[in-house]
Amino acid sequence: MADTQRKRVLQDLVMRRRPVSEALLRLETFPWDSETELVTLTRADALRLLDEYLRGELTSDSCEEWADAIEVRDDIGMEEGFDDLLKSFIFELANPAINERLTQSKAEQWKGRLAQGA
Repeated sequence: MADTQRKRVLQDLVMRRRPVSEALLRLETFPWDSETELVTLTRADALRLLDEYLRGELTSDSCEEWADAIEVRDDIGMEEGFDDLLKSFIFELANPAINERLTQSKAEQWKGRLAQGA
């Protein structure tokens, strides 16, 4: 039962069905470590985020917050065959001090890379 609830909260986070802060609060009720990946971040999830950013529905700060919440979780896996690409995407968004903030241009570049899988 707990894994089912945890999985639902993780899906809320990955798909942004709830605010990141709310999902993180709910995740605090579960152990940090996980033996298995309960949900998978896909290119479609990343592309949806970028589309919303490009339409002005999300800020670069909200994209950073989302990526930061996902970056170090061992209960969230990456789409098979695209794990390195998705990890790079998450790392770049979550660490703007190292990689610069998300901009319209960077979002378009990432959309192309994610769509092509390269």
